Amino acid sequence: MTSTTNYYQLVASLPHLPVTFEVSRVPITRIQLEQRLKMLGDDDRIVVEQYQRFLVWDRQHPERTDEEFQSEYDRLMRTIKNPLVREMVNHRMDVRTITCGLRRRRLGLSPPTGVGQYVDVIRSKWRDADFGLATKLPWISALREALEAKRTLAVERQLLLATWNRWVKLSDAYHFSFETILLYLARWEIVDRWTRLDETLGQQKFDQLLREVLDGHASFNA
Repeated sequence: MTSTTNYYQLVASLPHLPVTFEVSRVPITRIQLEQRLKMLGDDDRIVVEQYQRFLVWDRQHPERTDEEFQSEYDRLMRTIKNPLVREMVNHRMDVRTITCGLRRRRLGLSPPTGVGQYVDVIRSKWRDADFGLATKLPWISALREALEAKRTLAVERQLLLATWNRWVKLSDAYHFSFETILLYLARWEIVDRWTRLDETLGQQKFDQLLREVLDGHASFNA
């Protein structure tokens, strides 16, 4: 393991990601990507591993309570120092909280506890179709419509699209840097998830999420 990273060499070794995540296969396999990441220096590898652990946590244990979710979020904010990773974690938390709010309101439940910058906004604008956030976050309207129509694949697509567009916008500000690599990994993860989607499994997932909300959990596997 090297102590520093040659960012130009590592970025140049990565194949271009597609313009959209809606493709049939990833441009580089997970194994190949892990091989490339061996070029990371010690400090960079630690940051990447922090983000990857967050992604694993974000997908696991859908039965976790609001308190457990808040506790883990607080721990992440204490341990993650990289500004971009913090921003990326906060974005995913915001999407999670907003989505949970839409699901709970659709079922006639109270606002979610959630975490992130929009918790108070959701509570104060609970009766507004898009929580008063449609101008700032246009994807909410499309997500709400997909949820109301029970279109499982469309729901998943809108969730991924909201994050994909955010990562693409952020990536425009970086070139041949550590941030470039982080955002490459984040977008690769979305492409990989889309290529693994199965409509039947998607319906099962949708039903499971509704059951979780009914049980009073403010979690969702975004």
